[in-house]
Amino acid sequence: GRQIIHLTAFSLIRTTSRAQWCAMHRSQATPLWAEYINGWLDSLKAAGYSTATLHTRRCQMTAMGNALGGSPLDVGGNGLVGYFASKEWKPETRKSARNATVSFFRWIRAHDLRDDDPSQELPSVRRPQAHPRPCPDKVILSALSKANDEEQLMLRLGAECGLRRSEIASVSSTDVMDDLVGRSLIVRGKNDKQRLVPLPDDLADLITAHHGYLFPGRWQGHVEASYISKHLSRLLDGWTTHSLRHRYATRAYEATHDLLLVSKLLGHASVETTQRYVAMPDERLRAGLEAVSLGA
Repeated sequence: GRQIIHLTAFSLIRTTSRAQWCAMHRSQATPLWAEYINGWLDSLKAAGYSTATLHTRRCQMTAMGNALGGSPLDVGGNGLVGYFASKEWKPETRKSARNATVSFFRWIRAHDLRDDDPSQELPSVRRPQAHPRPCPDKVILSALSKANDEEQLMLRLGAECGLRRSEIASVSSTDVMDDLVGRSLIVRGKNDKQRLVPLPDDLADLITAHHGYLFPGRWQGHVEASYISKHLSRLLDGWTTHSLRHRYATRAYEATHDLLLVSKLLGHASVETTQRYVAMPDERLRAGLEAVSLGA
């Protein structure tokens, strides 16, 4: 039979990011949730979602199931709202969790496991307007001077190719291909979406010389994204790995004035997302200052 949800667990777990969340919730889902979570994840896998996305979604719904207790067939809209209200998540984490919850309960309803969808009562997530924060070239050059050969490759893949930390971690020599005018890198981004990014010739040579993963794991495969962040955070003096991606977007826009092209290079599904990465070129800002100056 269906069990009553206990709401007292809402305040037990508070995190600020998806990475912290997954790290704190490696326990198994309760039996009453596990069957439905596994079935839902199978549907996502059949739809082509990446292993990383499936792992994140499992973490999210396992955390919810362990906090709410009972069965997902008994969860009400008020219960979901209370669960989300108890969390001190960053906006991106909150949005991701909402997307997972909506997908999960839509799957349950689509399979006639319940007649309603409690996720419809979740409010949309408000995200504050983010401002571009491109890492200054002087910081990158300083980091390069201190970096070893491996770390220099990490820095260049972020600053000159715009790769995310997870994308840097998984670069392989087999991802380099010839294009019409040089060589490009096949980048496998979020949800396994692929894109092509032009490579400087010397960087292409360095990648192909590795004959496999650029950053191999200790036992097999490649390193984790956290390995990349650990090294780059130490070198960038307070600037993040993602700020290299902002730098790439800003420089690419300065050269092309083509926001759609920059969006494709970054692997964004929407140009609106790209706008949060591109800082207004300094030259144009200075030109505006000169135009309004009252000086002689």
